[in-house]
Amino acid sequence: MMKKGVFLTFVFISILVLTGCSKSSAYRTADAIEKGDITVTPSDVYNLERFEQFLQSISKQQEDTIRVTSYTLEGDPIFKDLHYDGKNIQYAYDNTNDAFGGQDKGIKTEICTGITSKGKVNGEIEYYIAGCSDNMDYSLFQVDDR
Repeated sequence: MMKKGVFLTFVFISILVLTGCSKSSAYRTADAIEKGDITVTPSDVYNLERFEQFLQSISKQQEDTIRVTSYTLEGDPIFKDLHYDGKNIQYAYDNTNDAFGGQDKGIKTEICTGITSKGKVNGEIEYYIAGCSDNMDYSLFQVDDR
């Protein structure tokens, strides 16, 4: 009986320690999907219909905002926030949660004019934020076109 009590106490303390060491501010994939983010994992893209709604808002010149949350292979989120004001898209790229982001970690912002897509040889379509103030196009995500 005493051994069982010691074992249960050990298990309880272990759970508390492991919970305390985990990232409490982690933005899990399930959270991103539930909040309506266009969520990009190494294997799939979720809430693609929300991206299509955003494209419709642009075509109607209606204000709209979306977040594209991409996950690294290690599970770290990278955020791409897009706010369309009826004329331009304010784009923010945030990789501050990427443990392997290197020296380029931070938040970068640009003013852009639209979104383009390019077909790829492997049957995927890659979407880009385009016409940005620094004359660069930035990849948003790619999705299987099949």
